[in-house]
Amino acid sequence: MKRPNFLIIGAPRCGTTALYTYLGEHPNIFLPKVKELHYFAHDFPDLQKVLFRSVDEYMLMFSDAGDRHLAVGEVSPLYYYSKCALSNIREFDAKTKIIFILRNPVDFVQSVHQLNLGLLREDIPDLAKAWELQEIRKHGNMIPKSCRAPELVQYGEMGLFGKYVERVFEFFPHEQVLIILFDDFAASPKSVYETILAFLGIPSDGRQYFPRINANYENRSKFLSRIIHPPQSIYRPFMKVISLFGVNLMENLSIFYKKIEMFNSRRTPRSSIEPALRRKLQLYFREDIQKLAKLINRDLSKWLADQ
Repeated sequence: MKRPNFLIIGAPRCGTTALYTYLGEHPNIFLPKVKELHYFAHDFPDLQKVLFRSVDEYMLMFSDAGDRHLAVGEVSPLYYYSKCALSNIREFDAKTKIIFILRNPVDFVQSVHQLNLGLLREDIPDLAKAWELQEIRKHGNMIPKSCRAPELVQYGEMGLFGKYVERVFEFFPHEQVLIILFDDFAASPKSVYETILAFLGIPSDGRQYFPRINANYENRSKFLSRIIHPPQSIYRPFMKVISLFGVNLMENLSIFYKKIEMFNSRRTPRSSIEPALRRKLQLYFREDIQKLAKLINRDLSKWLADQ
């Protein structure tokens, strides 16, 4: 059985779903049917869409990988944010190639807040208010009932990409890590796609069509959303029960769940951030952005410019 040799570790709302789609359609790349397994993030058990009792069960996700698949991997956007995932990945295979796609943290915060609202991880529609609640929530207060981990509403911490890129380099050598900026991916998806293929040692398939995937969305039905995103008091027992029936059932249920989630979603324009809030977030992230710029040798000054 082939083992995964590359991982896309993050970040959410930065193009990971698009990468999962494009790379999964390449004839020489294998990705599991379920995105966001988060197997190595032991500190985020409620984010795991399939509960694995052993590494052998995790490996079942790659059982369909064949000789033609030169690259085998998975996409779990919160590996970068986990306190233990990188260590666990290195222990699993120190030669694993790491892909990390990120974006302007101010835009990231806005997009993740919107994502959290759709997944019922967040119950404060106003971003400025949600930002102000971070200190209170850090102490376990006012956490939404359906939030799978309280760390997911710590927007400032999630967006410190310089900090996390630095941490990635502590676990893996630079030549095993590919850092991608969402700005580049949005401007030229083909160029970034070909860069990834070269990084993985995969021949180009000549792909030309890169449709927009996983745009900003909202729920069609709040009632249906509450059913598919139940409170933790319901979700945890449910996952424990279905885990008794094995990996295949959980995989199929996850695929079915994703279809319902897509049915209940509709695209919505992304609202603009109030100038005062944008300046506040830029000030918060300024030092980390400067750190990131040095780490990846890129000019990121436009992320701090007035818009």
